[in-house]
Amino acid sequence: MEKKIDKILDKEALKAIFQKVGVSKGMTLIAHTAMSKFNYIVGGAQTYNDALIETLGYSGTLVMPMQCAENSEPSYFENPPVAFDLLEDYRKAMPPFNKHLSETFMMGKAVENLRRREKAVISDHPNCAFVAVGKYARMILERQSLDFPLGNDSPLKKLYDLKAYCLLAGVDFDNMTALHLSEYLSNTKPIIMNGASIMVGGEKEFKKYLEYEIDSSDGFMEIGKILENKGYVNSLTIDNVTLKLVRVDLAVDEGIKYYRKRDL
Repeated sequence: MEKKIDKILDKEALKAIFQKVGVSKGMTLIAHTAMSKFNYIVGGAQTYNDALIETLGYSGTLVMPMQCAENSEPSYFENPPVAFDLLEDYRKAMPPFNKHLSETFMMGKAVENLRRREKAVISDHPNCAFVAVGKYARMILERQSLDFPLGNDSPLKKLYDLKAYCLLAGVDFDNMTALHLSEYLSNTKPIIMNGASIMVGGEKEFKKYLEYEIDSSDGFMEIGKILENKGYVNSLTIDNVTLKLVRVDLAVDEGIKYYRKRDL
């Protein structure tokens, strides 16, 4: 029997959900979303993002990670790995980072919709870019460092300083990009050499850069449990989709303590 659409969400219904979990006007928000977990959204990602932006209002800012994971050092690839004799061919073949054309990796439809918006601002990092719209979009995303792109000279640190919030909608803490800042600031992770294809002086170049070896499967869910136990997380479940809202600085600080206690 053919499955029917028996429940729908429109923009006003989504706004009510966002408000109920704690998203409010003037908030700076980094959002992670699995739209497939929601009931059918009329208008898809366009409606979803419109609802978020309108909930945040004129003085709010919406940020999403726009990670282009394939534009990176191929010798680190695992699923699947790149054959050793093809590594240099891969580096040469990779097109240079383009804010509007480069492929994102498993970031979802909401991110792709946000990057297409006329007033969207996109940071310059070829592997760890972010996209934002709203009052502080340009300030948050300007001058992202090539080396250590998720550390002190990153949009994540600016979100931390602004006491921004993180919304997890249909995903859990293992998707919380801001917790990578905890890995950086804990000084417990090894430094590695990564690389990406970029334009340098009008020529394509596979540029090497430094970063910490990071992994969202390494402790993020445990940090999330700590945050929930301390009462830092607003949580709401509607029609089998769970939304969680937490302040970025509180989450990062708990993450730093977690890694230092565990790894030092």
